[in-house]
Amino acid sequence: MLALVVLALVVLAAVVGAWAARGSIVRERDALAAKLLAAEEDRAQAERLASSGRVAAGLAHELGNPLCAIANYTYSLENKVALDARPLLTSLRREVARIERLMEGFIAHTAPRTAEPQSDVNVSLRETLSFLGDQGVFRRIVVNENLDESPLPVSASTVQLEQLFANLLLNAADAMPGGGALCLWNRREVADVVLDSDRRRSADVRRRSDPSERMVIDDPGQRRTGWLAVHSGREVVKIVVADSGHGVQRGDEERIFEPFVTTKGAGKGIGLGLAIVRRMVDELDGLIWVQRSREGGAAFHVILPVQRLATNR
Repeated sequence: MLALVVLALVVLAAVVGAWAARGSIVRERDALAAKLLAAEEDRAQAERLASSGRVAAGLAHELGNPLCAIANYTYSLENKVALDARPLLTSLRREVARIERLMEGFIAHTAPRTAEPQSDVNVSLRETLSFLGDQGVFRRIVVNENLDESPLPVSASTVQLEQLFANLLLNAADAMPGGGALCLWNRREVADVVLDSDRRRSADVRRRSDPSERMVIDDPGQRRTGWLAVHSGREVVKIVVADSGHGVQRGDEERIFEPFVTTKGAGKGIGLGLAIVRRMVDELDGLIWVQRSREGGAAFHVILPVQRLATNR
């Protein structure tokens, strides 16, 4: 009888051990499947970026020569036009330089850049507002600024930040062709506080919204949760660019950041602006998402890790 009890215990232990081993195998299988899925997504993204990079390289080549010629013509005209017309030539050269910077951004889809010296978010944001305002981009738009007065240093070049902000601001202006309100907000906070506040606001917006409206009602989602797991407790700069335009259609919250995806009409854009923004934010170890704005349109939220300003600048 004792032998039977011992045998039963041995068999039971073997069954329990086999079941535990099976559970471990299942977990390892699931983890491997998740890694394979992530690798496939990375491969698909790399293919899209390579495709956009080839197009960008072609555009850069085709546009480089005429841009150079335009710049040379402006210098040739410097002493041949009236004094009051010379500031126009200066503005023209500045716009040529900006186009060249935009082309660099297109090419950035194929090769990430090394982070450059730190820059202040507010300095770059105000400079971007200035040159876009000079071009008349905000002619029928009321711009409301609520910017932190303290330094907001991040690890990026001034050109990178200006290109990032220019694409977001131009996107907002394009969403309001008849005019509207553009709101800019930023603060220096802790990553956990920023995302927890956004999570509560998203839930509140969802409760109050009409499901039939073409507005973004975005959940925090895995991307934000994963980013927070790495940056928990870290100081960040939160930037919000919100408009009163047509918003983003439900379900397109992630798709609008893909290359060559655009909701604009023919001839009004090729769908690289927000893709460039997303790529830049990723390279700067930041986070970006879109949701419904209080103004009724879309609000783009950008989080960038705070860096100390270099003392030798």
